[in-house]
Amino acid sequence: MTLRLKIQLVAAAIAVASMVAMAALGFGIARRALLASLDERVSSVAASVAAGIDPTDLAQIKDLVSARTPAYLRLREVARSATAASQSGLFPIRWVYMLTPTAHGATSGWDLAVDIDSESAPDWVPPGTPYSPEGVDSTVSPVIAPTVHSMYLHDEWGEWLSGFAPVRDASGQVVGLVAADINHKVVADVILAGSGSVILVLGLMSTVVYLAAGMSIARLLRPMDRIRAHIARLGAGEFGERLVLPANEELRVIADDLNGLGAKLGEREQLTRENRALSLDVTRKDEQLDAIARVDVQLHEIQDIDILIERILVNARMLLRCDAGSVMLREGDELILAWVQNDSLSKGLPPGRRYRIPVSRIPVGGGSIAGWVASSGQPVVIDDAYSIPASAPYHFNKVVDDATGYRTRSVLALPLRTASGRVVGVLQLLNPVDSHGAARVGFTPDDLEAIHHFASAATVALERAALTRSIVMRMIKMAELRDPSETAAHVQRVAAYSVILFEAWAARHGIDPARAESQRDTLRIAAMLHDVGKVGIPDAILKKPGRLTVEEYRTIQDHVGIGAELFADGETPLERSAREVALHHHERWDGAGYPGDTSGTRNGASGGKGLGQPTPLGGEKIPLFARIVAVADVFDALSSKRQYKEAWPEDRVIAEMKVNAGRQFDPELIEILLEHLPAFRMVAAQYP
Repeated sequence: MTLRLKIQLVAAAIAVASMVAMAALGFGIARRALLASLDERVSSVAASVAAGIDPTDLAQIKDLVSARTPAYLRLREVARSATAASQSGLFPIRWVYMLTPTAHGATSGWDLAVDIDSESAPDWVPPGTPYSPEGVDSTVSPVIAPTVHSMYLHDEWGEWLSGFAPVRDASGQVVGLVAADINHKVVADVILAGSGSVILVLGLMSTVVYLAAGMSIARLLRPMDRIRAHIARLGAGEFGERLVLPANEELRVIADDLNGLGAKLGEREQLTRENRALSLDVTRKDEQLDAIARVDVQLHEIQDIDILIERILVNARMLLRCDAGSVMLREGDELILAWVQNDSLSKGLPPGRRYRIPVSRIPVGGGSIAGWVASSGQPVVIDDAYSIPASAPYHFNKVVDDATGYRTRSVLALPLRTASGRVVGVLQLLNPVDSHGAARVGFTPDDLEAIHHFASAATVALERAALTRSIVMRMIKMAELRDPSETAAHVQRVAAYSVILFEAWAARHGIDPARAESQRDTLRIAAMLHDVGKVGIPDAILKKPGRLTVEEYRTIQDHVGIGAELFADGETPLERSAREVALHHHERWDGAGYPGDTSGTRNGASGGKGLGQPTPLGGEKIPLFARIVAVADVFDALSSKRQYKEAWPEDRVIAEMKVNAGRQFDPELIEILLEHLPAFRMVAAQYP
């Protein structure tokens, strides 16, 4: 309940209570005055009749015989005349009659003597009838009430206000009473009607008082409402408005104090905002410096260039808190767009899946944002990609936005340069957000400075990873010279397929993301080197167009041991993984593959050449990376054209892989392959 309503109700209650008390008092006084006047009336009528009759006549009235005497007739006429003369007004006299001292033991001490009715009337009371009203004993006897008086009586004829006056003889002896009656019901009805009128008037007056109190209180509290509203605005941080109150000395002092308080609070709020902004800026810069330092270490731990580019993109987006981004590497006069991340479009994807787009090529120059950055070597910062001026040397292509429903707003495109100044790619970041995930407009100069430092560290890591990739590809080129099927595109596809399978497997098994990322970096390079041991197989066998003999096939099998021997002395995670993959990527889930468990042979990698003989190796005893590469290698071999066969259509490849699930391949990895076929198709398009 509001303060206004409380005051209004209390004021109305006080007013109503006061009116009720005054009305009750006034009504009581009026009632007493009315009853007193009625008492006076019945008493005076009785007294006037008593004064006008002959006491000797009344003294003769004793019994029924007396009703036929002249004295009775005279007395009856006097009573009739008095009754008729008293019929005016609200309270007419109903009866005037006479009593004589009782001769029959009436409780009142009196007998009815003279009635105004005739003997023929059914209600006529004969002289000498005892008069005994209810609750009356001797209260109206001549001894107790020898003078004029009135009282309320209830008898067989009803309830009455009765006035009595004594009739005395010459000696002063009371010989009878004259009585005058007013109907009590008439009196009660008048009093009840008066009380109803009083209640009605009180109701109307209460309503008027309530409304008047409401208006008065509203006017009284209006300044308080303004003060309360102004205080609420101050609490909400709105310090600019001034409080204006009526021209009252006390209210003016309050308004001045509150306005001064608002001004001081406004100054403090401005100072707080400035300090908060400064603190956030310092904190943000510290975070960016720490992030760049951490990223520099992380990037130099990654060896595969594809994994490195994904990590560069993740860290760049984290550094500037961006919803999306991409990295494009330059190949001649084109930019290869294969690495894209988008948090908004990735929402709702199942675990182990990521947002991917088909690989596309963008001309250097060509009018696109990334193309212009690659050709000019200059960064571009755009607040709204849809509002680029027509005079700008680049434009925004809305094709991806239209196809996905995404809305690109702010864009930061930065060239990735080597130490010699050569642009090797473009880093593009989209739609920055604040620490709460809400969109913010544009990139700040601090953002641009931070990303420049980051790009420098990223480019160094890219050069190192590119060198590693170059060495790996040279090794693969050596194998390709011996085996035409072992092409660079083939090993790139096998490596990419293997990463897809591993990421989904890791998500299924709850592998820590940091650990999974480190392992997929190792896996990708190891997968590319799976058939490097073919450098040790004679050309006559590798390039034989027809079917191999049993002995030739056994010689071919030796490539797994030769490949493992190349990494036999290495103890880094990459070397151990490369050794496992090279040695066991031809194992079968059912244990019928080769070379089997070679832990008892020389160096554990000779594939049967040396001490001991290998035992069958199957199921989960086969190293995970080898099981993954086995699936990826066969899938690509079946899908590709070789000198001894044409490429199989996808449905036939899938059917073959499904048939061999649980026999040749880990059945879980075949499930994952079927779930991620779209991603496999994108890889095939990227490395045709």
